[in-house]
Amino acid sequence: MSDPFVPPELIPAAKPTGEPVVRTELEEVLRFLNHNTTQSRLTQADVTATLQALVDTLVARGVLPPAEYERRRQRALDAQTRLLEERPLVKFGEAVDKYALADLPDIDCNALLPICKARCCRLTVFCSAQDLDERVVHWDYSKPYQIRKREEDEYCVHSEPVTFHCTIYAQRPAVCRSYDCRDDRRIWRDFARRIPTDESL
Repeated sequence: MSDPFVPPELIPAAKPTGEPVVRTELEEVLRFLNHNTTQSRLTQADVTATLQALVDTLVARGVLPPAEYERRRQRALDAQTRLLEERPLVKFGEAVDKYALADLPDIDCNALLPICKARCCRLTVFCSAQDLDERVVHWDYSKPYQIRKREEDEYCVHSEPVTFHCTIYAQRPAVCRSYDCRDDRRIWRDFARRIPTDESL
């Protein structure tokens, strides 16, 4: 039985036995599995909310001692937090046509690179289905579908180490196109005066 929450285009087609599996097919299967994982998390969130409402009602009516509940809740929360830290976050970028975006920020990035050192390229960015289909943007297989970063400096792998130029500028994700750094305190202490935020703070 098919999952009503899974778009048909994400369901990998069956392949005759004996034929080799290519990278494209592996990516399709991985996307399908990650989509199912996302749906499972949404279901889990609904169950959690239902249980919380039940507990709140019992506490409010004096059936469940608040101190005992809080102690047990904290212990269970600590255990669940450890599990979540070990599991990858599955997330897609916004589903928009990045090539059709309009009214983009008017910022001369090339002129600012020597000053800001392209700090925005260290922010976390998730690929959209459009990015994945193009197979240009590299994403981290351990953190689907986050753009891959270099381990040594935490910059996007598409940012050149010395010049900070984007090597996939024409195909960069939608969030990179629409991002406005001017009021982002992670980047600028004073954009008008071209004073970047002190990274040591």
